[in-house]
Amino acid sequence: MSIKQGFTLIELLIVMAIIAILASVSFANFQTTRIKARDAQRKSDLATIAKSLEAYANDYQSYPLSDSSNKIICQPPSTTCGWGSPFTDGKSTYVASLPTDPGSYSYEYTSTTGKNFTLYAYLENSNDPSIITITPTVSCGAVDCNYKVTSSNIK
Repeated sequence: MSIKQGFTLIELLIVMAIIAILASVSFANFQTTRIKARDAQRKSDLATIAKSLEAYANDYQSYPLSDSSNKIICQPPSTTCGWGSPFTDGKSTYVASLPTDPGSYSYEYTSTTGKNFTLYAYLENSNDPSIITITPTVSCGAVDCNYKVTSSNIK
C-alpha cells in the first residue's frame, strides 16, 4: 500500500488565508507609519521655515508680508517666493528651497503687518496631539489646515 505525502486542499487554503490576514494587518500598519512620517516632515518643514523667517526679521526688523495666495513676499523686488523656490532678499539666502508639502496638500503663510506671522499645514494623523481647530479656517489645498506655527512677535 502506498502512502501519498503532501498537503490537502483545505490545509493549503487555511495557510493562504492566514498569510492574507497577516499581509493586510502589515499593510495597515505600513500606511499608518507613512502618514506619521509625512506629518513629522510637515512639522519639521514649518520649523525650518519659521527659523528662516526669524533670521529675515533679525535683518529687517519685520517679517516678510504674505500675498493674497498665502505665500511669502521676498524683498527686493517684492516678488512671491513660492514653495519650492529659494527664500532670499538678493543678498542673503534664508532657505535654499522653501519646503513643499510631502503629500498632496499645501503650506500657507500669513503676515499682514510684518509684526508677526503664522504658518499653516494639514496633519493627516487624526490622533496627533498637535492638531488644533483653526478659526477662521485656512485652506491647505483640498482640506482645512489643522496645525500652525506662529512667530515670536517683534515689538
